[in-house]
Amino acid sequence: MDTQWRLDNIYPSADSMELKEDIAQLNRLTEELNSWAESELSRQSDAAKNVEEYIKRKNELLHYDKAEIYLNLALSVNTSDENLSSMLDRVGRIKANSAKHEALFARYLKGLDIDELIAEKSALKEFEYFLKQSAIAALHTLSPNEELVAAKLKTNGSSLWEKQWEQLTSGLEITFEYKGKSYNEPLSSVRNMAYSKDRGLRLAAFKAELNSYKTVEVPAAFCMNGIKGEVLTLSKLRGYSSPLTMTVEQSALTMPALEAMLGAVKEFIPECSRYFEAKAKMLGYNDGQLPFYELFAPVGEDPSYTLEQARDEVIMSFTSFSEEMGSFASNAFEKGWIDLLPKRGKVGGAFCEAVHAVGESRILTNFSGSFNDVVTIAHELGHAYHDSRLYKAAELNSTYPMPIAETASTLCETVLINEVLKDCDEKTALVILENDLSGTMQTLSDIYSRFLFEDEVFKRRAEGTLSAETLCSIMSEAQKEAYGCKLSELHPYMWLCKPHYYDADFNYYNFPYTFGMLLSKALYGRYREMGRDFMPMYNHLLELSAVADLKETAKAAGFNIEDKDFWRYALALVSEEIDTFIQMTKKR
Repeated sequence: MDTQWRLDNIYPSADSMELKEDIAQLNRLTEELNSWAESELSRQSDAAKNVEEYIKRKNELLHYDKAEIYLNLALSVNTSDENLSSMLDRVGRIKANSAKHEALFARYLKGLDIDELIAEKSALKEFEYFLKQSAIAALHTLSPNEELVAAKLKTNGSSLWEKQWEQLTSGLEITFEYKGKSYNEPLSSVRNMAYSKDRGLRLAAFKAELNSYKTVEVPAAFCMNGIKGEVLTLSKLRGYSSPLTMTVEQSALTMPALEAMLGAVKEFIPECSRYFEAKAKMLGYNDGQLPFYELFAPVGEDPSYTLEQARDEVIMSFTSFSEEMGSFASNAFEKGWIDLLPKRGKVGGAFCEAVHAVGESRILTNFSGSFNDVVTIAHELGHAYHDSRLYKAAELNSTYPMPIAETASTLCETVLINEVLKDCDEKTALVILENDLSGTMQTLSDIYSRFLFEDEVFKRRAEGTLSAETLCSIMSEAQKEAYGCKLSELHPYMWLCKPHYYDADFNYYNFPYTFGMLLSKALYGRYREMGRDFMPMYNHLLELSAVADLKETAKAAGFNIEDKDFWRYALALVSEEIDTFIQMTKKR
């Protein structure tokens, strides 16, 4: 089977005439829309007609986002390619010019009644949510010239800091020796050793990983400071009380919903501690505390998979849940949507990117053969399935906020795990259940620690520049609180290896995972209740996610996300899994 994704149906190559022409078209359409907006959006007459024309032009412009997507994809598997980087810089500069027409449109909306516009032009009904969200965002939009300056400065600010961080980490070669063998591996491969059956290798890799960060901690800290400083400055200029309130609003969430969720998670820390203590004792740590490098340690004979076995397991599990989803997964593998294996110059971790222009997604993973890697493939295919429900919509109606994005992906993890558990023996079931709980605890304890870390970083960055030592200290304290603290050894450099901190457009990237995991648990409960009737409701919920806020979207499944009892209900399902796990460990 192919282990590298195919990008040729997006563009034949980075040197292709098609890509060059589309970049030129992107530039032309951006300039034309800027000129049109400057001319036509300066008066209130024919407002409905002007809004309709703007939407038409904006949708046409968004089609050419595929140029930027293609270059990002190509660069993610070859981060040292200077030509790709240069082309991406150029596209970034072109797209920065969109700030002008977006700011002009935002200013235009400030004096309009959206309901009246829709009443006058029925075609605008399709874009009602976009218009109403844009009107809210308009309240935080700077003047057109200020937005244009901010966008251009970003290309020489946070965008460059992000690329610096990517080069620092993707080019990091980690060298160490263990049992007479010399290792010289990229960071992604060394981090994958946390799943090794050999405790000594886990420890050696962990120490080598931490030592390697010391060689890049100073420039990485500069990257963090530059990005977070820019976010603080712009969020304040736009009238937000903090980056958190900005993120919550941009996530189509409400503070009551976030506070209800985080409050329930904080209450749940003692329950998480029961799991950590049980795992620690299984691994021989009688004090009930785990070193950080043991969080992912297998507790038995961890199933290993070839790529072919992983593919078949995912397709079979999805098919048992839904023929529609099984066919979707099979198609993704057959058509080469997935870049599977780690290699030098490839970014670590995993992601899914929607390519609306061709009605497909692309998935990146760093597969090493563990069951967790199979779960990762299922997770990213969940993102891709979500995107597939929106490819028929206009591109303005195809984007959704981060929290709901992690719902579809995490539900697919649950589907895979529950299907695998049906047919395995007790020993394997224990391993898989622990593996699932390990991921769940990452989404609760570790994600909560990352939220606490980022929140504290923003508060302190507002007062001055933070050193690498300070960043390590903040991370350590956050881990102590979130883990309860059942960790005998921490990972103070978690801030350096996670890409989410280095994207100025995705602040507080952490809590969406908790939101998605808990909502997916509740959705799986709905599936068990509804059977075949689940998929139509679920598909509707996914389609609704791009044209409704999260509170309204969740109502499609009968949930109230502002009620702490909803989150307690979802967490109670996790408690049941912890109970089952502890009972199984006592039988060993």
